[in-house]
Amino acid sequence: MSMTWHDPVKLISLSWLLGLALLSPIAAESQVSTMETLLAPLDDGGYQLCTEPAPQDWHDGSGACLNILKQGTTLEGYYGYPHSGSFICLRGQLSENWLEGQGLVISWAGNAWQDIPQETFIWDHPEERLSLSQGKLVRSEGVAEEQVRWIIFQTARLNMQSMYLYDRPRMTSPMQLCDWSLE
Repeated sequence: MSMTWHDPVKLISLSWLLGLALLSPIAAESQVSTMETLLAPLDDGGYQLCTEPAPQDWHDGSGACLNILKQGTTLEGYYGYPHSGSFICLRGQLSENWLEGQGLVISWAGNAWQDIPQETFIWDHPEERLSLSQGKLVRSEGVAEEQVRWIIFQTARLNMQSMYLYDRPRMTSPMQLCDWSLE
């Protein structure tokens, strides 16, 4: 039995299905919870969120990623780019879609911070999710090319809205990269 475009019941059914197919990404997007809603009820533990979906290969993450340890609404971890030395340690509180707290940067020859900004600036381009301000040098070791500096930013704000929650952390544990005992 073939369908003709003049059959109103079949035409309405086809229109409804076509409309549903076209609207499904919008409907799915409107059902996505904020990160607070998503993270708040999760058990304490380790989580990874990235700006891109989980890669289906050997990569640890895609886009800019946040690797965190969650304890209630307290988050501690780092945000940066997988397979690079470009990351910022973060610790703070979950507040709606935001992680609000402090940032820690380790500066070395390959990742040198010449100036320590006091004013608010955006760290990650083009994502523009992380703002830092009120930087302070808390420790320095070595000289010239061998110098390593630890800089704490008293204010760090990371927008976690619309980030993808991976099924498990793939990146290096925050405990291995972020040493907050320098304060």
